[in-house]
Amino acid sequence: MIGNLSKVQERLKVYVRAPDSRFNVKSGLTPAEEGVKEKVRQYWADGSIANAKKLEGLNIDLSGFDPRRTSNKQLREIAVILADKGIIDSDLMGTFAAIDVQFDDSGKEINIDAEVDAYAFFQKELTVIGDVIAEGNELAKGALVELKTSISVMLALEEYAKAPREKSLVNIRA
Repeated sequence: MIGNLSKVQERLKVYVRAPDSRFNVKSGLTPAEEGVKEKVRQYWADGSIANAKKLEGLNIDLSGFDPRRTSNKQLREIAVILADKGIIDSDLMGTFAAIDVQFDDSGKEINIDAEVDAYAFFQKELTVIGDVIAEGNELAKGALVELKTSISVMLALEEYAKAPREKSLVNIRA
């Protein structure tokens, strides 16, 4: 499987759901790979699963993380960890990495440490994608699914950051 889809597939192997056509992706991947991508998007949209469960195994300190006052660099670092653990796929990682990216005249990324408001970015993109869909662009529907999934992940991360951490029973100094 391409990228981290095998990790995502392994992580979601116990998630059983009836396929929902709203999460279909047309990415040019094999049907099996597209199935994994569809499954992860449906998983993140599934309101019957707690965000804490969706982020199970994520063991990083996000205290102080605020999607309204973050940086592209921080979002990329978090996305890499999420993808490495199979929590998101590489396309969702790319969506996180593209939040409010700025470029100079030569196409080089600039201001990677500048403060960004991820939710304001998402709102702006939802408007743009909605307009493109209204114009009849079928490919934009896939982008809408990606964006909505990214919003779900961001909301879960914000919740995770605000949740009190449980103390470990393991003495790491021993």
